[in-house]
Amino acid sequence: MVEAARQAGIRITLLDTCYLHGGIGRDAEGAQLRFSDGNAERWAERVDALEPAPDARLGVAIHSVRAVDPEAAARVAAFAAERSWPLHAHVSEQPAENADCLSAYGRTPSGVLAEAGALSGSFTAVHATHLAQDDFALLGEPGCGVCICPTTERDLADGVGPARRLADAGARLSLGTDSHALIDPFEETRAIELDERLESGERGRHSAVELLRAATAQGCAGIGWPETGRIEPGALADLVTVGLDGARLAGTSPESALASLVFAASPADVRHVIVGGRFVVRDGAHLDLDVAAELDHAIGRLPG
Repeated sequence: MVEAARQAGIRITLLDTCYLHGGIGRDAEGAQLRFSDGNAERWAERVDALEPAPDARLGVAIHSVRAVDPEAAARVAAFAAERSWPLHAHVSEQPAENADCLSAYGRTPSGVLAEAGALSGSFTAVHATHLAQDDFALLGEPGCGVCICPTTERDLADGVGPARRLADAGARLSLGTDSHALIDPFEETRAIELDERLESGERGRHSAVELLRAATAQGCAGIGWPETGRIEPGALADLVTVGLDGARLAGTSPESALASLVFAASPADVRHVIVGGRFVVRDGAHLDLDVAAELDHAIGRLPG
């Protein structure tokens, strides 16, 4: 993954994920041969051998309370805290996860992770779609991040995450994806507002400024790159330019530019991508890769 990011010319944070069980009360079964380390100590030994690089930082993840028991989750959380690394976990993605967790541990997934010492400003809850009332304070008071994945949740019929309530509680919103059905950061960004409009019947729950921060600076901070995602002296020169000459953004004015970008732009409008002051994409074309050919080659090698 690090080498792939390097070839693509982007930064990466490798979040090595602890995955020990096939579900609460179940062993790893077939996962044992594929991606389970067996226990948290063996996971820690393996991850401890990884080395960061100037363009690649490290973090860790508790896959979920379904896949990592509370004692092991505490070990992973302590491992991350000792190194000041980002820590992520899937949290309350589906109602069944909450029900199983309450039955087994008497607490919600957020409650289990809080007791394991996982919840802090370095923690990011992924999804957080089906939270209980007390979970908002558990995630908001320590200033946890919450990574909403709107197109994934839409695709899987998992529901609409309570992004407004989380932000109001003190959580830092960011955007992500948990599938390859659609890779479009513009759509993920506006979907936070648009999906909540459908559920709430209200417009304007999130401003364009809030949404853009979630897609940039707050997302970068959540994966351990706090010095990028914004334009200011001292920040890394990671920049994207968007053309205003396409049909989607025609007529954009300086006053409406931010809202137009968030609510109308698409990846096709991106003109240049600069990473660390170096052009990676110029005039819509990657300078080092034939992207379509590389994707065709990679997909062609997939089994089945």
